[in-house]
Amino acid sequence: MLGMFKAAAAGAAIIIASPLLAQDESPAPQPTGQELPVDPARLTAAKVTVDYLFPLGTYERMMKGTMDQMMDSIISQSFDQPMAETMKGMGVDDPELDDLGDASINDMMLERDPHFRERMQISTRVMTNEMVDLMTSMEPALRETLASIYARKFTADQLGEMNAFFATETGSAFARDYMMVFVDPEMMQSMMSFVPEMMQAMPAIMKKVEEATAHLPPVGAVSSASPEVEDE
Repeated sequence: MLGMFKAAAAGAAIIIASPLLAQDESPAPQPTGQELPVDPARLTAAKVTVDYLFPLGTYERMMKGTMDQMMDSIISQSFDQPMAETMKGMGVDDPELDDLGDASINDMMLERDPHFRERMQISTRVMTNEMVDLMTSMEPALRETLASIYARKFTADQLGEMNAFFATETGSAFARDYMMVFVDPEMMQSMMSFVPEMMQAMPAIMKKVEEATAHLPPVGAVSSASPEVEDE
């Protein structure tokens, strides 16, 4: 059960972080041994852009309250599913699962621990607070990276035009809530509506993973034979 909770927490963290990660959708540049320097004028303008779009404290604004609600929703939807259906969705094919009937994880855990729901909610709050602190500590480095990305993608004139717009009343309103749109309750509800579809699709996905890795030896199987060295 703890493993599933951690997986849910990790999934929620990825969802929260994804808007920032998605801002640079171009393929990662191949290492050249020496990175080209960023034009100072463009970098200066890009830092102003980042100040508008991703000011310090953005992750705290995004995660406080929203993360708790999202985690509660994820846990509720995941743990209210029939246990047998959930395990089969994770690729577990055991005939004994049919004996569980429609019993959910919540049903099974509440029989063992009457305080299960409260325990999970408290755990969610603690994990959220810790994640807020962790991601907030990462913000300065992320802001520097964003500034570098913007400086490489846009010219000084383009960045100047963006910043001029962000300095207006309308532009400021847009920039202020640019990141917050991704954690708006309506957006969260839309994203969470995909959970049942993901659960239904999981058996087919796991089957494809199994087929794609069929040529590999079983996990834990270690060949005692030494690799042959070809003569040149």
